[in-house]
Amino acid sequence: MNARAVAGLLLLAGLGAVLSGLPDEDAPGDALGSSASAAAPDTPSGAADSCLPCHAAVVEEWRASMHSQAFLDPQVRAPDQADDFRKTECLPCHAPLPVFMYGIEPDTRVVERIERRHEGVDCLACHGLPDRSVAATRPGLQAACRPVLREDLGSQALCAPCHNQHGTHDEWRASPAFAEGRTCIDCHMPRVLREGQEAGAPRSGRSHRTFGGRDREFALEGLAVEHERTSDGLLVRLVNRFAAHNLPTDSRNRALDLVVTLFDARGAELPHADAAPRHPGGERGTARLRFRNPYRASGDPSTQLPAGQTGSLLVPLPPEAASARIELLYKLQPWIDDSLAHWSLEQQVDLR
Repeated sequence: MNARAVAGLLLLAGLGAVLSGLPDEDAPGDALGSSASAAAPDTPSGAADSCLPCHAAVVEEWRASMHSQAFLDPQVRAPDQADDFRKTECLPCHAPLPVFMYGIEPDTRVVERIERRHEGVDCLACHGLPDRSVAATRPGLQAACRPVLREDLGSQALCAPCHNQHGTHDEWRASPAFAEGRTCIDCHMPRVLREGQEAGAPRSGRSHRTFGGRDREFALEGLAVEHERTSDGLLVRLVNRFAAHNLPTDSRNRALDLVVTLFDARGAELPHADAAPRHPGGERGTARLRFRNPYRASGDPSTQLPAGQTGSLLVPLPPEAASARIELLYKLQPWIDDSLAHWSLEQQVDLR
C-alpha cells in the first residue's frame, strides 16, 4: 500500500471518529445536553486535525481566525457576556453542530455540540453534512472525506444561523451591498491562491481567516474619517462606506468611539463643556460620539452606523483652539478606558 493510500485511510478513520460523535439525524435536539465544560487545552483536535493532511493552509488560516477561538476567547467567556457559558443560549453559535444538519433556511437556529467545544466554530460546523460527507464548492471531487457539491456553502445563508442572532444578516439585507449582490463571503473570505501540497493546487480558494472587526486594516478598509472647518466649528464625519452591515455589528458590547480633543497653542488640552456626566470609559476628549447597539434592557436607542451612511460630530471652536486630535477607537467593551481600545486611528488637525 503506497503512502497516499495510507494517508487516505488515516484521514478517513480520523474524520469518521469525529463524525461519529454527531447525533443521529432523528435524535431530538434536547438529547444533546447543555454542559459548558471545555475540553482540556491539550486535548487533540478532531475536525481540524482530520482535515490537516489535505488542507494544511486552510487549517492554519482557520486557527488564526476568531472562529477557532469562539469557545475559548476570554472576551466571550467574560461575566458580562457568556459568563463562562453559564448563559447557555450562547453555546449554539460558539460550539455549533454542523449547520447543514438542521438547515440554513431563514430563521433556522443552530444547535450546540457537546464534544470538542474547545474547537469553537470548527471545519464541520460549516462543511459537515447529515450523511457524514462534507460540503464542497466544486463538483466531482474524490477524497476520503467524500466531498459533495453544495452551492449554498458559498452563500450568505450559511452565515445567517449564527450571525443573525444579533441582526447582522438583516442589516446586510437592508444595505446597498445586498442590492449589488455582494455577500458576506465576498468581504470576509477574500480569494487566495492555493499552492504547494494543498488539495487541488494550484487553484483559487477562499481564505478561512474570516477577517472581522478585530482586524484593524480590514475594518478600516470600510471606513472613512473626514473633517472640515465650518463657520460653526470643526465638523468630523465617520462614513460607513463599504461595510455591508451596521457598525459595529453583532456583539452588543462592541463600541466605536469618535473622539475629538482640542488643544491650545501651548499644547494644553481644552476642557469639554458637556452638561451631562460622561459614561465610564468615555471621560477623555473635548467631544465624543459613540456608535453602538446597546443591550435591550438598557432602554437606550441604537446608535449604530448603517451601511452607506455617515455619522457627524460638530465641535465648536473656542478662540484659543489651535489644533485638534481626531481618534476612532474600537472597543471590545464600552466602559473600558480609551487606552485599552482594541485598535485606533488618529489624525492631527492644525486649526490656525
